[in-house]
Amino acid sequence: MITTSFIEEFTDVITLTTTSGWVKKNNSADETDYGLTDWGQGIWGIDKSGQEYGFPAYSDSVSNNEYAFSGQSYASISSWLISPVLSVKNGDKISFYTRVGSESSSADRMQVLMNKSTSTDVGDKLSAGSFTTTLLDINPAEAPNGYPTSWKKYEYTFTNISGQMNTRIAFRHYVINPKNVTGIGIDVFSFQVK
Repeated sequence: MITTSFIEEFTDVITLTTTSGWVKKNNSADETDYGLTDWGQGIWGIDKSGQEYGFPAYSDSVSNNEYAFSGQSYASISSWLISPVLSVKNGDKISFYTRVGSESSSADRMQVLMNKSTSTDVGDKLSAGSFTTTLLDINPAEAPNGYPTSWKKYEYTFTNISGQMNTRIAFRHYVINPKNVTGIGIDVFSFQVK
């Protein structure tokens, strides 16, 4: 359980689930696309012709791919990246940066959800399991141009909590009608204790 302020830079997304208490779950509809929509390492590089692909991290120490990324699918997406257990109280705050690629028509969506326990139950493809509190919903209408195409910071300050509560925060790449979906990145998740 995390009781003090911390920052996750997503330097190595693969080891988050084995060393840092993060959990990944994928309820996307098309099982053949799990490798694309499952949260993994960011995508950035230069192809043989010298053209960049993907997008660089907001913050990196070694490589431009140091962020978490969930990609595209032709079927509905419900891919979860769940934080370690956080001990929160009123006034504590989370923040993170997110974006899609530079495609202006991208219609990706991400929910930031909280449960009132330490459960990692995410329900089935269309439900949210124990994550019943919505903190943020970025591009809920899945509108083209509705998700930022450059890194944008989002924040949430906890309120209406009685005393101290143990919880998990979930990032859910959630798209019902995946037309023009390009995939989303998350970087620099911060938990700040008041």
